[in-house]
Amino acid sequence: MYKFNPYSIPSLITALFCLFIGIFVYLKNKKSSTNIAFGLLSLSCFIWNIGYSMAYLSAQEKLAYFWCKFAYVGISFITSSAYHFSVVFVRLKKQRKIILIFYIISFIFALLMKTNYIVSGVNLRFWGHHTQIGISHNAFLISWLMPLILALKNLRYGYKNAKLPLERQRTKYMFWVMLFAYLGGVDYLVHYGLDIYPVGFIPVIIFIFAIGYAIVKHRLMNITIVISRTGIFVAVYTLVLGLPFLLVTFGKAKLMGLLGANWWLGPLVLLTILATVGPFVYIYLQKRAEAILLREQRRYQETFKQTAMEMTRIRNLKKLLNFLVNVVIKTVGISHSAIYLFDLSANRFILKAGSDLENRQLDFIDKKSVLISWLEEHKEPLFYEEVKRKSEDTTEVVFKELEDQMRRLKATLIVPSFLEDKLLNILLLGDKLSGRIYTSEDLYNFSVLSSESALAIENAILYENIEEQVRQRTKELVEVQRQLTQAEKLATVGTLAGGVAHEINNPLTAILTNVQMLLSTGELDKESLEIIEEATKRCKTIVQKLMTYAQKPMESTMFYKINLLEVVNTAVNFLKFHLEQDNIKIIVNGHQGDYLVKGNHNELEQVITNIILNAKDAIKQINKSGIVEINLSQDEDSVNLAIKDEGKGIPQEIVPRIFDPFFTTKEVGKGLGLGLSICQAIIDKHNGKITVESEPNKGSVFTVQLPRVKEKSMVKSEV
Repeated sequence: MYKFNPYSIPSLITALFCLFIGIFVYLKNKKSSTNIAFGLLSLSCFIWNIGYSMAYLSAQEKLAYFWCKFAYVGISFITSSAYHFSVVFVRLKKQRKIILIFYIISFIFALLMKTNYIVSGVNLRFWGHHTQIGISHNAFLISWLMPLILALKNLRYGYKNAKLPLERQRTKYMFWVMLFAYLGGVDYLVHYGLDIYPVGFIPVIIFIFAIGYAIVKHRLMNITIVISRTGIFVAVYTLVLGLPFLLVTFGKAKLMGLLGANWWLGPLVLLTILATVGPFVYIYLQKRAEAILLREQRRYQETFKQTAMEMTRIRNLKKLLNFLVNVVIKTVGISHSAIYLFDLSANRFILKAGSDLENRQLDFIDKKSVLISWLEEHKEPLFYEEVKRKSEDTTEVVFKELEDQMRRLKATLIVPSFLEDKLLNILLLGDKLSGRIYTSEDLYNFSVLSSESALAIENAILYENIEEQVRQRTKELVEVQRQLTQAEKLATVGTLAGGVAHEINNPLTAILTNVQMLLSTGELDKESLEIIEEATKRCKTIVQKLMTYAQKPMESTMFYKINLLEVVNTAVNFLKFHLEQDNIKIIVNGHQGDYLVKGNHNELEQVITNIILNAKDAIKQINKSGIVEINLSQDEDSVNLAIKDEGKGIPQEIVPRIFDPFFTTKEVGKGLGLGLSICQAIIDKHNGKITVESEPNKGSVFTVQLPRVKEKSMVKSEV
């Protein structure tokens, strides 16, 4: 029934290729009217080519006649499905009824294949059995050509009325590719006296490959790449099938002389070799062509690689996001760009960085919006022109809402960035300044950049959170230190309260005595009033000193240029009466002049006061009286304050611990152990240092060293 015929191979391969591409494109998106129409067109081409391939293989005329009629069933539906594809591609909704009419006409012609009006028989040609046309074939041919002409008219109309650059480019591409596919009609010339091998499968397989590849791989975007790959495919395909065909056509006699009845082994072996080598040749040529056509995209890749490395070094989130936006704008050359980052507290994506944005740019995108839901589900970029096309091409509400949101965002392209399946941010891009469209390679490059940037952004967020936690914790520690410092000052005031009360008691007694005397005599005595005034001023001075010392240390944390001698004098004047009550004498040794440091007067006064009071307590532990000596000196870099006492001293084993918080050698209830630790914290804050030298029963020397302000000025100070 069948015999091997090498002339059947091209049609067989074309048929299987059309079937595979058609099914694959349809399964990619079953709901797309474009994919459905293309699938029907591919199926029609499959029936046409498989019919002729089997006819060429048929050894019996009757069997070949059946397969030729079968092929014409596919031919009948090619034009109606081509018209269907043009309508849905251009989105001409008013012509849906015409599609149905053309399909009905094709169905009628398919039924007529049972008769001999269109196909009356078969002729034996050098390539095998071929169709013999019937009396109604000319009418069939005219009806067959009409939908094809109208399909081109639809594409031309779509090109003229296209509003978007991508739509215009795709329609133009589709027009020329479909027009090229019509060259498959040269097969009809065989019926009108031209005895040539039917090569209509060549433009058809090119058409199917180009459109199918563009729909699936490039979403009908990068037409230049599709055309180049199609051209390479055709060249390799022609090489694989053409050489064996030429060998059969011009070398059959020689092959029969060499191989006899097995002459067909020659072209079969050649076909096998070429089919094996062909894919490698195709891959090589494809890479070479893409290297030339995708120079711009390759440049993006290199720049984005360097960007990814640079991003890992940036810790500041705002700086990182601005850097990313500016790199994209400068590298690709686009009108504007923005980054929306997810804010957990607000549960929305907030505009965090942008360049060349309009004033009406949206400040946030709600987490529950259709746009965010779509990105989280599909995890791929959104191209506005594709979304707009789908919103017009389908009845799905989601695409209409997506189009509306992208239009309000002024986004030509939106690229999502994920980290462990969590949508972290989205990159918004405007139009290219060159007027070119975004290609699939652009989408790939942006997606890679977005993925690499996700980790850098996450690290920057974590770093900022850590910094904020550190700032908060530092603030809390400063507040605790302020409270402890104030508690220690109040404890010191409590210690001084007895002496202060005794000191105030004397002027109050004078005031009371003189007031009583004036009341008893009823006469105003100038001398008594002067005594009352002097005593009142003395009380006021004592209270002011106490209040000045007791004020909160954090009320003023500013550092000023101060004379350390003045700070010493203030502290000594404040404590002098209290120490005198305990028979402790204070001696200040220092040249009249400047001991300039940069610091806070109140805090340094607290340090000096704490050390002097500790010195008094140390003296009282072993003696009833004693001396506290304060020595001031300075050198080129520092001002030194040494406070020496004649007290009990500190054992060497506990000297390293005396600055620890809550460590004290005093009796329970006599101290909290915070005085020296607070003193050390204050001196550290002033970039100085505090040290101690001590021997048991010989006293101690506390030395405070502060950076000197190298500026000469005369400062008067009196003890």
